[in-house]
Amino acid sequence: MTELTGFDYQPQTGVLSEWQLSVSGYDDPVLNGQIDTLPPHGLVELEIEIRTWEQDYEDDNGVRPVRIHGGYGWREFIYENGVVHRYEWVNVQLDLRCRLCERPQIAKIYMVTDELWESSGLEGAPCWRCFEDAIGRRLVPADFQLLPCNSELADHELELRTRIGLT
Repeated sequence: MTELTGFDYQPQTGVLSEWQLSVSGYDDPVLNGQIDTLPPHGLVELEIEIRTWEQDYEDDNGVRPVRIHGGYGWREFIYENGVVHRYEWVNVQLDLRCRLCERPQIAKIYMVTDELWESSGLEGAPCWRCFEDAIGRRLVPADFQLLPCNSELADHELELRTRIGLT
């Protein structure tokens, strides 16, 4: 078996690079399982996060590691009390481009009502312009759900803000 020693991807507008992290060995159900870390977390930040959790575990339990080992994509911490914490991560690409026109959708996420969405016949995450083409009309404020992605908190362009009713 050949061990993976690196990763390779070509950055593209509208495609985010994310690290998916799986954790095992903790009694805490919040830490055990898969944890998705999103940008701007890079691999360095992921390693810092792991080391912070391990330092917290050492401080909280008064134990020291007897062995730390790993390779690309994994680390394992073995403690003097027999506890083993294992971390595994993979690089995942999130394509946030509109499937119809290929425009990047970063910071342009919106949510329409369930009824309007179902009537559109679309799947995936179309940009709001392609969504309007599909329903045959302009979006109006009543078409949007009352959610943070449709509020002042979102960084939408002026045209979409107007349709949501934010201007």
